[in-house]
Amino acid sequence: MPELRQEWSEIVVTVQRDIGRLMDEVVGRKPPAVRFSPRTWQPAVDIFETDREVVVLVELAGLKEDEIEVIVRNDLLTIKGERRDLKQGVKRIYSQMEILWGPFERSIALPANINTDQIKAFYEAGILEVVLPKQDRERTHRVDIRAG
Repeated sequence: MPELRQEWSEIVVTVQRDIGRLMDEVVGRKPPAVRFSPRTWQPAVDIFETDREVVVLVELAGLKEDEIEVIVRNDLLTIKGERRDLKQGVKRIYSQMEILWGPFERSIALPANINTDQIKAFYEAGILEVVLPKQDRERTHRVDIRAG
């Protein structure tokens, strides 16, 4: 019986071709329409500055204003709360699931010095607007270095 022998380079080419076909198949598949939410999520934000203010817009559809907490500490703005599932306890079979439910928190480093006494927040139609007036003077603190 004759023995057929393949060169190792032919074997490598065949394996590469097979892996390429497998990758094409995996990449070409449609991603699942149902994605599971992380334990906490971050709402989308827009941040812009005017001459006098820093304005932060936060997308929070489905929440009431008393379910949202706004905290400014030093140069960090934090928005947090929880979006509750409106249909809890109802048996459902999803064909698409994109809305994130549960607790959320978003912290934003502020791009300017802020006058914390003048901050205002407005909530309408699922959009939170936080207006942070800029402070003219910088908050600078000199730290003295002592010998150990």
